[in-house]
Amino acid sequence: MISINVIGDMISGSYGNTPFSRTFEKDIYEQMLELALKADNAATVEEYNDILSEFALLTTEDLTTRHHIATVAGEMFLSRDSAGRHFIEYDNGDVIDTPLPESLVNRILDSYDANIDTTPLAKLWMRWLRNPILRKKNKEGKGEEFTKRFFEFIDMKYVHPALRVEFMDEHGLSEELATQRATMYQVKITKEGLVNAFKVSREILTKYDAETGEEVPRYQRTFNIDTGEIESDGLPEHVEDRLFEPSIKGQSGDAFYCEGANGYSNPQHFIKVGCVHRLPSWDLVDTNDDHVCVPGLHVGGLKYIAWYTGEIHNVFIDPMHVGAVPDSNDGAIRCLQYFVHSSLAGVNGSMYHSSTYAALTDEQWEEMKGEIIDAHTNRLDKVRML
Repeated sequence: MISINVIGDMISGSYGNTPFSRTFEKDIYEQMLELALKADNAATVEEYNDILSEFALLTTEDLTTRHHIATVAGEMFLSRDSAGRHFIEYDNGDVIDTPLPESLVNRILDSYDANIDTTPLAKLWMRWLRNPILRKKNKEGKGEEFTKRFFEFIDMKYVHPALRVEFMDEHGLSEELATQRATMYQVKITKEGLVNAFKVSREILTKYDAETGEEVPRYQRTFNIDTGEIESDGLPEHVEDRLFEPSIKGQSGDAFYCEGANGYSNPQHFIKVGCVHRLPSWDLVDTNDDHVCVPGLHVGGLKYIAWYTGEIHNVFIDPMHVGAVPDSNDGAIRCLQYFVHSSLAGVNGSMYHSSTYAALTDEQWEEMKGEIIDAHTNRLDKVRML
């Protein structure tokens, strides 16, 4: 008898009385299944033993080589080495030599098994490797832990309380099934590998009179002259024309750029839909993962926004702009830059696509990459002069 089990990225089982375990490879697995079927239908002992001998050859592998486990994007594969580490490998044999964290490997394998496109996860990983803070922490021996924290943040789940109640009360599901159906990832991944997360703010409802300098209402309500009832709250039609500020710090803390068609040329403390929000430098981001409530632009997942009251915005974050992932279990991260593409506070006047923001951060990476190459060239020139 031949028994075959797949656990994670390993194939294990037995043939006859011999146990085996080897790295999963799709073509090997399919051949094993075919031989197992033949063994079940063997007419003679000799035929059965021949099948076992053929099967035995499939259970061996060269532990010094990497094995392709899954296709993740186009010509990119997830491979596993003899030490159990996973890498992204190209079909020409080139390997990105940074091992993937376990949470990302599991997410890729689960998606692959479910026929879900793994390209966004591969692009997320590639963008993460651009991160300058990761390079710094790698030199300090802290890069692996930083990576582990970030991808555990990406993998965090959230049970939506309203959906859970709806499934139980309106659809009659059990608590267990309702909880299962109401569980979702706290953040989403775009097709370009950006993180789609949230930012909480409060709206600025006053302004300063240009002539008197006095603080006055930003929006003027209109009332019914007969009943005195409010007919309009005076809010602009589109949310891009409204002004927000950080929910905790307000107009204090480090100023940041709010760049866009309706933004500001100098660092302020303003948040607007349709704008890139960026601190002037990494020096203003506390990149210590053990610190909480410290400098940096704070964004997070569904659990994060549940801690605060205010207006909720939808934001894109490029992984290369993440500076810290605090171990506070509140679903928050600190970053250098994010883009607000929409808000629960109102309706957009324009569309802001993830592809457009990804193109912008790709340009930033090309500039950063050029600076890295120039710095490396200068160091080599100095060495040659010695």
